[in-house]
Amino acid sequence: MSETVSIVIPTFNRADMLPVAIESSLNQTRPVEVIVVDHGSTDNTVEVASSYGDRILYIRRERDFGPHFCWLEGVLHAKGDFVHLQYDDDWIAPNFIEACLSVIDEDTGFAFSGADVVDGPGLPTKLRQFVEWLPETGIFPVEAVEKQILGSLISPGAAVYRRQILIDALYQGRLPLQRNEYRGVGPDAFVSLLSMLRYPKIGFVREPLAFFRAHEGSITIDAFASGEKTLKLRAAYAEVTRYYLEMKVMRSVRIREAS
Repeated sequence: MSETVSIVIPTFNRADMLPVAIESSLNQTRPVEVIVVDHGSTDNTVEVASSYGDRILYIRRERDFGPHFCWLEGVLHAKGDFVHLQYDDDWIAPNFIEACLSVIDEDTGFAFSGADVVDGPGLPTKLRQFVEWLPETGIFPVEAVEKQILGSLISPGAAVYRRQILIDALYQGRLPLQRNEYRGVGPDAFVSLLSMLRYPKIGFVREPLAFFRAHEGSITIDAFASGEKTLKLRAAYAEVTRYYLEMKVMRSVRIREAS
């Protein structure tokens, strides 16, 4: 696949971790555009990003309007037909983009790979995710993995999405009729579900090519360390899942009416 790919790295006060995310993006086995979006950092993120010169596009805002506005600004600046959202505390293997693109065709909305949760680069794997969801690398109908996706979450940090899907999913505000939210979670899950509503297939790489750093500053790690936070997190994701199922029913009705 010859399409242009952009890697968007939203960041906030993680100058110490940011270089690993940037380097792993620049070191891909195929050409990519790397965009770092910094909304409101007060540490030395500016100096870290500036050290890469024109190898990256660095976008800076003095005010922080929340994570999803930061993501959206990066995606809007992206020139790629496909976009990977790279969290500033995580990183990807050199062949991540190439491998994901190899399992995307015209009917595929997005592709994702296996992922390892680790304490840092080069350290042992603490948890392996997604690799057991499907039997092999390839392109599969949405139905083959829908149950796993609805019961869990594919982090955008392990996926490559169509740019337009990301733009449409990363709205500012709540879903219609939404009552539960937790630190902005929701659009990170909705982007996969929206893709599943629009495209009949999903690409899968059965190899851990994305790496999630386990640390106290991680929203997910922090949430699951607290019973109350865990309940809020799950309630927020349940809202997104419910919305997807409602939209799926509406799509079926429209298809029947049109036939």
